[in-house]
Amino acid sequence: MSTSFQSASSSAEPAANPAVARCCEAFARVYKANIAINQTKATATECAAAAFCEAMPPLVGYDNIRDFIACVAQGILLGAIESSRSSKLLYAAQVALSGARSRPSPPQATAA
Repeated sequence: MSTSFQSASSSAEPAANPAVARCCEAFARVYKANIAINQTKATATECAAAAFCEAMPPLVGYDNIRDFIACVAQGILLGAIESSRSSKLLYAAQVALSGARSRPSPPQATAA
C-alpha cells in the first residue's frame, strides 16, 4: 500500500465533493490517530485505508453512485485503495449504475 497520502494531505485545498472530503477526512483522522499511538506508517495507512472505504457512500441512487466513483478515484490517487481492489469497486459501481438506470417506470394512469 502506498503512503502517498502524506503529501496529498498537505494540500490546503478542500475537496470539491463532500463525499470525497468525508472519505479523506476519515483517512486523515485514522492515520493521525494511529501514528499518535506509535503504530508503524504501514499499519496506520492500512487502518486509514479501511476508514476511507467505510466512509464511502452506499451504491444506492445516481448521486451516491457518482460520489462512490469519485471516492474510488481519489482513494487510488492517495494510495488508500489498491489498483486490484479499485477494479472491483468500479465494476460494482458500474453494475449499480446500470441497475439505477434500468429501473422500470411507474405504470401510466389510463384515462377512463
